[in-house]
Amino acid sequence: MRTGAGPPPPGRSPAGDGPTPGTSRASQPAAAAPARGAAAARRVSRTGVSGVTATANRRAAVSPDLPPAQRLLRAAEELFGESSYRRATVAGICARAGIATGSFYAHFGSKAEIFAAVVRQINADLRMAMRAAIEQAGESQRERERASFRAFFDMLSQRPWMDRIVRESEFVDPGLFREYYEHLARGYARGVRRAQLAREVDARYDPEVIAYIYTGVGNFIGMRWADWTAGGRVPEDVLDDVLEVLSRGLPPAPAHPAQDVSS
Repeated sequence: MRTGAGPPPPGRSPAGDGPTPGTSRASQPAAAAPARGAAAARRVSRTGVSGVTATANRRAAVSPDLPPAQRLLRAAEELFGESSYRRATVAGICARAGIATGSFYAHFGSKAEIFAAVVRQINADLRMAMRAAIEQAGESQRERERASFRAFFDMLSQRPWMDRIVRESEFVDPGLFREYYEHLARGYARGVRRAQLAREVDARYDPEVIAYIYTGVGNFIGMRWADWTAGGRVPEDVLDDVLEVLSRGLPPAPAHPAQDVSS
């Protein structure tokens, strides 16, 4: 798939942190100390060995100023993410929300119902965040892709449990799991189709295929750097690599003429 981003600027490797293609590391000028420090920081961010604390991944107290239904939703999202749907209880959700257990049923009929509401709220929040990011992005498809991925990764950093909840929904309520991804993919596919009409994306590709590629890439890159890493945030150079792969489409290497094995 080609998104019209074009080749990387001269003197920059596709990955963004190696030597220029066609040169060896030995032929590169010695890096200054700040450059070495930046490279080390990138290595740290990629391996997850970081001095950044996991404070951003700790839950905040549910605000008592929220309406009761919203307090229950926030509490349920955190509890489902921490202990799983199976282990969470209505009583535990109410305790975290600071609401009497008997009042729960004025808002939700069961644990299954509030779980579905949590998954749908995550989906709505994510689509809203990405839409807002795209509105602030530049005009090119590459800029819109960056804004969308960055919005998703940042939301995952703030709510690291959200993907675990969505993954669990496949087993709790398969229809809900499918609904979640179909809603996301429809929005992605519409954006891809607009980019195809603008000749920014190769029109040979099915927009839905590209939409699900976006979904899979986003999920696993986010899981690796925003969920599994302390203080997790997907680094900019990782996002650079993702966008470079999307723009280049992993073309095969040119075929070489078959060698005459008899010589």
